[in-house]
Amino acid sequence: MFDVSVQYIQSVHCLHPIGRLETTQSKHFEDTIKKCLERETFLVINFSACPYLSSSGIRVLLNTSRELASAGGQLVLTGLSSEMLQVLQIAGLDSVFEICADDVQAVTCIEQCKRTEITLENIFPGKAPCETERVRDALDSCLYEWKHPQLAGFDTLYIAAGEGALGETLQRKDAVTGFFVTLFHCTGFIPDDPAYAPDFRIVSDPAQGTLFVDHALSTRGPYRVRVTVSDPEPVSIRHLLQYKGFSPPQAASSLCTMLCLDRNPQRPSLSVVFRQENGTWEGGTFLLQKENVLQRGEYSEQTLRDLLTWENIMGVTRHDMDALLDRPVFWLFFAGKAQNSSVFQTQVVCEKEEVPEDHLVFLTRKLYTDSVKAELEKLHGGYSATTFRVRSFDHQGRVLRPTVLKTGDRPMIQREAERCKQYAMPYILNNSAMILGTSFYCQMGALRYNFVGIGGEDTELKWLTHYFHSWPVDDLVSLFDKIFLKILKPWYGQAVPEVIYPYADHDPTKTFFPHVFRQAEEELGIPEKNRSFTIGGSEKNFLNPYHYLHEEYPRRRKQGMDYYSAICHGDLNMQNILLDKDMNVYLIDFSETRPRSAISDFARLEAIFMIESFPMENENDFLQVLEFLMDFYEKPVTLDKKFRKAWPGALPGLMDRNMTLTMKMREYALAAARGNKTFTPYAVALLEWILPIVCYSSATIWQKRLSACVASLLCETIESGKEAQ
Repeated sequence: MFDVSVQYIQSVHCLHPIGRLETTQSKHFEDTIKKCLERETFLVINFSACPYLSSSGIRVLLNTSRELASAGGQLVLTGLSSEMLQVLQIAGLDSVFEICADDVQAVTCIEQCKRTEITLENIFPGKAPCETERVRDALDSCLYEWKHPQLAGFDTLYIAAGEGALGETLQRKDAVTGFFVTLFHCTGFIPDDPAYAPDFRIVSDPAQGTLFVDHALSTRGPYRVRVTVSDPEPVSIRHLLQYKGFSPPQAASSLCTMLCLDRNPQRPSLSVVFRQENGTWEGGTFLLQKENVLQRGEYSEQTLRDLLTWENIMGVTRHDMDALLDRPVFWLFFAGKAQNSSVFQTQVVCEKEEVPEDHLVFLTRKLYTDSVKAELEKLHGGYSATTFRVRSFDHQGRVLRPTVLKTGDRPMIQREAERCKQYAMPYILNNSAMILGTSFYCQMGALRYNFVGIGGEDTELKWLTHYFHSWPVDDLVSLFDKIFLKILKPWYGQAVPEVIYPYADHDPTKTFFPHVFRQAEEELGIPEKNRSFTIGGSEKNFLNPYHYLHEEYPRRRKQGMDYYSAICHGDLNMQNILLDKDMNVYLIDFSETRPRSAISDFARLEAIFMIESFPMENENDFLQVLEFLMDFYEKPVTLDKKFRKAWPGALPGLMDRNMTLTMKMREYALAAARGNKTFTPYAVALLEWILPIVCYSSATIWQKRLSACVASLLCETIESGKEAQ
């Protein structure tokens, strides 16, 4: 059973279809609407009691919308179910219809539409009057001046023209300079160098289009006047500007921007022009293949968007103010004095008055739209990414909770966001570090970490590194137990038997360090082609681990072994673990997180403790540490091997800390491997992070030499295949 009820809400005609609007019912629906249109130019249709809308019903709505618009009226739809709205969205009709949440909102929308007044005015002397649509009591548009070079999105520019370059290179210096004109999702570009041809860019999402803006004007807000010329004699924009009747002489705002559609059937075009500070007008023109024939009242923003397509744009040129236009349509925007574009963009400030790179500002602004200001403090650590502690302020100047901004190459940032969702959020209930969003530009990406449960201006987050260097070893042991035996237990405590491929999973040349061979030769004088090397002060002839990496890893990539697999962080250093003042733990950086050998993360930290965390100032220090570690890493080795003697040298507290935490890593690893003492998986995981130390700019020459020697011992252990029983 289908029926249509009729009621009035504040003198606005409202229809309520009841039941499924099948194809067989569309004629009844259409007839009811036609009766309303005999006396109404505004209509609301509420679908809250209509669970289904057929294609023929949609066709009736399209015809009704067009007919009302041509009469200066409007159709508004309300009460659409999520399924019905999805149908309209898939068909691209959600932007065609005016859609409101309920009847009250729809009536408000119609009241606003009724403020539009359409008259005939004699704008061009000697020609037919022009249909002129004015919005009574309209708000001024906002005119912005872009004074300082910056990277901006099409969405931020909206309607703009000026000097700059297409934002398709990471560095501004690599881009071709020229004149640009932006209209919504489309930008035309005319290079200054005649060797380059004019071009244009279209994006489905204006936030994804980018420009390097050197200087420009842009407009935001509604147009105030629309003029439709019907006289067959051509006119120009300059002729239009001679008409003084668009605004009172003493008005606070004046005409600042104009859109112009030339409806010449042979050479249609769409222009954007701005009044410059000196009173001249400048802009650009999109040359079109065709201009859609539309009814009265249908020249909306969506209409203009529909004209700017890959198929319809034939070229881009500077606008000629004296060009004769055939039955043009003008959209006129009025504004007061131009404001600096910085007033509506997030201010990005770096420490020590450092000037941030264009792409960093752009990515930060995309992520901090809730802030008027973001203060970035660069955090140390991180080889493949840059991390910032961010102090941001809302639009009333209130300090927001602490966040962390991370930038890196696009694939890594994408991977981190995906793997956080896949591997961290479903398992680690204690970890309240959430990725709020990502943004991308060229090959760069950024993500914002928000720390749930943290708030207050005086809240401070510190890296685990801070406590590693300042806390007593007993307190560190308790903290590490909390992290690995409680918070991360859902990962390591649920290892499963599986075939692992250590040489494929732990090859540093396949992740962050493809240049490790070059660095080893330049820094240590160890070419990868040599099978062995010697170190001054030591009589041992060391197996060359870089040769081993170069030759043996490719041979063994498909060599599997029965072991245990668990979700592992993949790059668990102490810069990826943060703590607040209440010692709540926050884990970040999930770009390498995935199932792998269950002991991987523990080996990663052991490499930090034993190779990177003990100061060596000279050769004697180095040789003493090397001799001590040779006893620990020389074969035979098992996962439960202990240090057999105490550290005899200086700084015993530091070495005791490193040894104690290394033993904790072995303890965690042995538990994750269900008591399996086999050392090869752990040795290969250690090599993944010991071999690349030669690439670290933060490592001393003694740490780099030590890394080569310990890596050599590990390779010998693997190669011998002999492990203590």
